[in-house]
Amino acid sequence: MLKNGGFGMMQVILASTSPRRRELLSVAGVEFEVMAADIDETWQTGESAKEYIIRMVQNKAVRATSILSDDGNRTQNPAMIITADTIGVIDDEVLTKPINKADAFTMWQKMSGRAHEVWTAVCVSIVEDGAIRHQKYVICPTQVHFIPLTDEMKERYWQTGEPADKAGAYAIQGGAMAWVERIDGSYTNVVGLPLSQTLALMNEMQAHVE
Repeated sequence: MLKNGGFGMMQVILASTSPRRRELLSVAGVEFEVMAADIDETWQTGESAKEYIIRMVQNKAVRATSILSDDGNRTQNPAMIITADTIGVIDDEVLTKPINKADAFTMWQKMSGRAHEVWTAVCVSIVEDGAIRHQKYVICPTQVHFIPLTDEMKERYWQTGEPADKAGAYAIQGGAMAWVERIDGSYTNVVGLPLSQTLALMNEMQAHVE
């Protein structure tokens, strides 16, 4: 295996505290640091799902770059920053993290017995001297088909606590696995990081510093 998954001595930063994204990137043999790049995730009036998810990953990249710039001891030149954001979409409506139990149940009712889409946007930025020099993003869609959901199934899953901080109020690798009839597209995309697309984008962006 190539050192650092083929990325040599470049500093790679995953600007996400998601354990799922961390696990997926580790599987690829990439050595990376984890950084929390918290931003305001408020939806803007009139904003489309695509516009929202792109704004999220780009703003996270800006935030991560600012953190690196403020901590000179942490920064190498150049550095590669990976940001990602995942949402569910059904009938042109975005399914983000549930506000409460009622919100989760409403989402599940809409997804029950039919298909919805999960989109993950991944953005890779090359940062040098405290600024983003190169940046590119991709949006990966996956179609997920749920079986019909009963109130008992919903209640039992909610009580696990797992849905509270998940886009679409479920984790496909967790308790909601039993709800999935089939998937059309990337499984890792639904988990939170489309791995093959992410690695391809990282390799493409690495060319800017060689």
